[in-house]
This record gives sequence, C-alpha cells and structure tokens, in this order.
Amino acid sequence: MVSNITLTSPIRSNLLSLTNIAKQMDKTQLILATGKKVNTALDNASAYYQARSLTNRSADLNALLDAMDQGIQTIEAASQGIETATSLLEQMQSITTQAGAVGQALSKEDLQGLVGTNGAVVETADELRAAINSGKETICVYGNIDLGDITDTGGLTLQANQKLVGAGYFGDNVTASSITATSTAANSLIDIKKNGCIISNLTLSYSNSVENSGVYVINVEGGDVITDIQNINIDANFSDINLNRNVRTPIATRLGATVNLGKNINLSVAGYHGCALYSVGNSRLNILSGADVNINTSGYRAYGIHTVTNSQTNIAGNIQITTLGVEGYGIVHSGYGSGNYTYLASTAQVYFNTSNSEIYHDKDRGGGNNILEIAQGAKLAFEKNDNVKWYEVSQDYKDENDSGAIKYITPNNITTMIPGISETTPWTLPTEIETDKEDDADTKVNVTEYQSQFNTVLDEYNKLINDCSYQGINLLKGGNLKVVFNEHRSNVFNVLGQDITAAAIGLNEALWQTASDINQSVSELTQAITTLRSLAESLGNQYSIIQTRADFTSHLTDILETGADDLTLADMNEASAQYLSLQTRQQLALNSLSLAAQSAQSVLSLFY
Repeated sequence: MVSNITLTSPIRSNLLSLTNIAKQMDKTQLILATGKKVNTALDNASAYYQARSLTNRSADLNALLDAMDQGIQTIEAASQGIETATSLLEQMQSITTQAGAVGQALSKEDLQGLVGTNGAVVETADELRAAINSGKETICVYGNIDLGDITDTGGLTLQANQKLVGAGYFGDNVTASSITATSTAANSLIDIKKNGCIISNLTLSYSNSVENSGVYVINVEGGDVITDIQNINIDANFSDINLNRNVRTPIATRLGATVNLGKNINLSVAGYHGCALYSVGNSRLNILSGADVNINTSGYRAYGIHTVTNSQTNIAGNIQITTLGVEGYGIVHSGYGSGNYTYLASTAQVYFNTSNSEIYHDKDRGGGNNILEIAQGAKLAFEKNDNVKWYEVSQDYKDENDSGAIKYITPNNITTMIPGISETTPWTLPTEIETDKEDDADTKVNVTEYQSQFNTVLDEYNKLINDCSYQGINLLKGGNLKVVFNEHRSNVFNVLGQDITAAAIGLNEALWQTASDINQSVSELTQAITTLRSLAESLGNQYSIIQTRADFTSHLTDILETGADDLTLADMNEASAQYLSLQTRQQLALNSLSLAAQSAQSVLSLFY
C-alpha cells in the first residue's frame, strides 16, 4: 500500500492559487469568446432569464414582421393590378368614344348596310320615287332632295309598311335629310293609304299655291291605316285664298285613319285656313305620352289642332301651340256629322299662345255632341301679351256641350269653365326641339369593329384580375388578408378585398345596336373606374397602416435586443485586462511554487 505523499504548506498553497487562477482564466476566456458576461443562469440567473425573455419576444416579433412584409407585398400586387386594370378601362373608354363618333357620322355606305337588302339610300328625286314604287321597306333620304313642281307628277305615295326616314334614324348624322316640293294643284306631298308606315327624321318643305282646295303635306287616309310619325320638321306655305274654307295642313288624319305622333314634331304653317294638325272623318290623332309637339301657325283662321266629323284627338304629351293671326285658335272641334272628341290625359301639358281663344268648343252641326274631356293632373298654360298663367286640373272634367252655343275657353273664364282648375307653378316645356335625329334609345349604329375591340380589352381585363393573386390571396376577387400585429395574436388587422371582375362591377360585354347602348357602356365604364379608384384608395390606407406597424415592430425588436444585450454583454476591455492580469498572476504563482520546492531540493543535495 502506497502511503500518501505529504506536500508542504507553501507548495499546497501555491497549487490552490494556480487552480483558482486557471478557473478564472477559463471564465474570462469564455467571456472574451462570447462577448457576454452572462452565458448561463449560473452566471446571473436574474439577468439571464430577463435577457432570454426579451430575446424570445424579439424573435417572435421578427417572425410577425416577415408576415407583415408579405402582407404589404400582397397589397402592392393588388395595387399594381388596379393601376393596370384602370388603364384598360380608360382604353375601353377611348374605344367607346370612337364608336360614338362613328355612330354620329354614318356614311352612305354605312346607311346602305343598315337599311338592308330590302332598303334603299336615295339622294335624288328619281331614286326616291323608284325606291317607293319598287316597294323598298326602308327608304333613307341622304341629303336634300328637291322634287320640284309636283303639279303634274304628283307627290309620294307610300306602300304598306314602308318607312321613309332620314339619316338620323340610324345615328346622329350630320348629313341633312330633307324633301322639298312645290305645287299649284291639290296635291299632297306624301300620301299614306296603306297600313304600317313610318315617317321619321325628315325635314319637309312644301309650298302650294292652289286657291280653293284642301292641301296636305302628309295625308294619312283610310280605315285601319295606322302611321307613326316622329322627329319631323314640316314647313308648309299655302295660298292666302280659300273661298271654300278647305283645310290646309302639315298632317291630315282622314277617313278612319290613325296617326301616332311621337317625339320632336315641329310644324310651321302659313296661309289661309292653315291648321297644324287635322283629324276628320272617323279618324284618330294620338299625341303620345312623352311626345314633344311645337306648332306655329299664322294667317287667317290659323288653328293649332282641328278635330271634325266624328273624329278623336287624344293628347298625352307636351304641346306648344302658337296661332297668331285673324281667328287664331288653339284647339278646335266643330264639324259635321255626329260628334267629335278631344281628350287631354293626366300627362298632357299644353301651352297656348293664341290671338283668339285657346279652346273652341261648340255643338256639332249634324246634331251629335262634341265632347271635351280633361283628366285630373293635366296642365294648361295661357300666354297673352307676354303674360303667362299656369294651371293644373285637380279633378276630371267632361263637357258634352249639348247647348248648341259655342264655348270659348280663355284665361279670362277658364276657372269658371273648368271646375277644379287652379293656378300652379310653371313647368318646363321643351324650348328647342331637335328634328335631325331620333331619340338615342332608337338610334341605330354600326360599330362592329369597335365593339370587337371593346370586348377583347374587356376579356383581358378579366384575365388581369385573375392574375393578381399573391401567395394564393387575390384581393381583387374578394379575397381577404389577415395580418397579426403582436405576439399574443390579440391584434389582427383584416385587409378586405373586393371583387372587381367585370361582372361584379356591372361592366357588360358590348352589344351595340343603338347609340343608347354605347352610352350605357360609357356609363358602366365611368362607374367601374370610380369603383377601382375607391378600392385603390382603400388599399392605400390599409397599406399605410401595415407599413406603419411594420416600422414600429422593427424598431421594437431593436429595443428588445438592445435591452437583452444590456443585461448580458460584457465589457471587452475589462475582460481583456482581467485575462492579462490572470496570466501575470499565473506566472507569479508558478514562480512562487518553484521557490517553495527549493527547500525540498536542498535536503536532496545532502545525499550526493
């Protein structure tokens, strides 16, 4: 058994000192290597766990910061999509503008395509007559046609279902469409004795100097004959002599016929017994709801509307009647046979400016009654010497006038003649009636090329919206994005997208048949662009919120890391000085151990 080796006290003391120095040097080396004075909980438990908590929170926030950055990229993808989509919509706006311009400047070739193979576009009197005589269905007057003196050749007689129209019937065309004629015989400029005819978008000028006969610019005649007239400007000049008192009129409805008057009717009459609208012989004249009729007559016995011989006039639209001359009357019904009927519907608005009475109502000379009926809601206005009085009928009125006396309804007696009528505020009547074009809702256009371009861009628009997703989220198709702002997930920000595909925002494929179809596309585009701009603004605001929170989170992680470092980082200068000091102490301890061992070595020398 080996006995224990006994060290002297100085040697043992120096060995313990070297051991402690070595431990301190190891610790200092770790500090120098890591840069931290607290590397484990043994170094400083409180500082270690506080720093660990701060570092963990910083790491969590850094992960959220990455998600925020991805959210920002999602919004940027959507914003770029909106910007590009808006450019496509603006391109479509340009196409609709060009299409509208084409619709307003149709060439003769365009019109020929629109009237079809059974139609004709005519520029001369011979072409016009030939087209009517050959039974063309739609005859479009292109330019100004002068028929000259039709005393011997006669006027124009339309066949069944023929349409005599101007270029404006198909579009807002700058090309005038007019027919001019003169006569010294009892001719009509246009005769219609077959059913289904339409006259629209024309200017008709007719001068007739026959002295003792009735003369008509448009004569619609015969039982079961129905004709529609709209967008017409008629200028009629007749002889000042008419011993037989026959009516001269722009539009005559005769012998059982029916005429329907629509929008934009201008009638100007000069001459003896000039009557703007004439219905006679079991006929019916309808001024439709929404119609605009402007009447100007002058001369001896200038009438606005004349209804005789068991005929009927129904007024549901707007009329301005100016009859300035000797015996100038607005609405007249007095004739022969049984009774005549004049009806003003609740939608009627009639403005009178006459030299005599506004309404001339008498007992029928054939023994029957003339009936005047005005519905509740109808409006009448009377102008005398630049003074206008406005009235509204507050209860239904009907007068069969069986007394035999003529009844004149004027501003002076209207409140006693029509019970329930009362003064009201002025309403708006058309101040300008356009006759060179048809209502937009009926204006046909031929813009196939532009329609195709529009639909191509619309298809690309939808494809673009479909391609605007980022990491599976498409904010432009109604997708939503959730962005978490804190590590506890108690603050979640929702970015709400919106479906802006064409169907979702009411943007339809172009099917342009009329000018109103183009206008509808213009309206849809305007609304669509407004929707996109609104969404872009909303996404921009949400982008700013996320970016602000991302900046805050980035700064907060820096603060947390700095706080953790303050608890654990070492002073490297101090640690270096300590290590150098420990090295010196180690050398001194070694030297001291050598000195302590010299006494033992001296004893050893005695054996030699």
